[in-house]
Amino acid sequence: MIRLALIGAGRWGKNILRTLKEIGSAEVTVLNKGDARTPDAPRLRGIGGVLIATPGSTHARIARPFLLRGISTFIEKPLATTLRDARLLARAAKRSGAVAMVGHVHLYNPAYLKAKELALRGGPIRFLFSEGMNNGPYRDDLSALWDWAPHDIALALDLLGTTPSMVQAWGLKTLRPKSSLHDVAFLRLRFPHGEELFSAVSWLAPEKRKRLTIVGKRDSVVFDDTATKKVTVYHGLGPTVRRGRVTRHEPSISHPAYGDAPPLRRELEAFLHGIRTHRQPLPDLTHGVATVRILDAAERSIARGGRWVRLE
Repeated sequence: MIRLALIGAGRWGKNILRTLKEIGSAEVTVLNKGDARTPDAPRLRGIGGVLIATPGSTHARIARPFLLRGISTFIEKPLATTLRDARLLARAAKRSGAVAMVGHVHLYNPAYLKAKELALRGGPIRFLFSEGMNNGPYRDDLSALWDWAPHDIALALDLLGTTPSMVQAWGLKTLRPKSSLHDVAFLRLRFPHGEELFSAVSWLAPEKRKRLTIVGKRDSVVFDDTATKKVTVYHGLGPTVRRGRVTRHEPSISHPAYGDAPPLRRELEAFLHGIRTHRQPLPDLTHGVATVRILDAAERSIARGGRWVRLE
């Protein structure tokens, strides 16, 4: 039985706790963030791993001491809210050899994995379009960009297997215009081989959306996590271009089957397996740092009125 500490007992922390109890192979101690100032605290001695589900702005401060001591650490997205902190966490894990995982849960979503499999069969990807939004939650420590866009960025990095070279973004602050908290953000990523991601995120929307459209040269695939049928494939959507003339194709449409295991359960099982085998589960901190690096560039683009920012 693996001993775990869960730090953070909010809405998502409760989901993690419930899922770990369903898995049944771990003994979990729940702590508030104030109780986790040091891994040497009596209640944390002898733990095999820690899961951090506190507000995003606290992730780096809480996670780093555990990583420095080589303790397996699961950190909810975003990994950190500054690029400097994200890199410090990655260096700490590398120095100690700690197993470290970032909670980009949709990478373990069976519907997304099926969509990815079929999209990669459908010819070269032309572009990606994603939507992530809901009525809240409204956060005080990070914006809708940092709360919602990590999902879209993580999927794009996974699908394309590379990081973008250029980032462009725009933001809107309507609820708290004097703050740095954007309620709506639009993100554009340009990748080295010409693919682009267009992402719209908001916590000020009347309905929940988590949708990724993958437009390929032959087929296009839609992953919609809020739909009953979460994967839709448009076979032969085309179109074809000859001598500058575009010919429209009428696609056939299918809704392929996919696994029904809850994404959070699959994600936490991967973390537990990593603890047992001391093998690094995905996504690792390199992926987490890449996501924060893109968000950092997006913030700079917003500050410059939507100008392109080249990733450093």
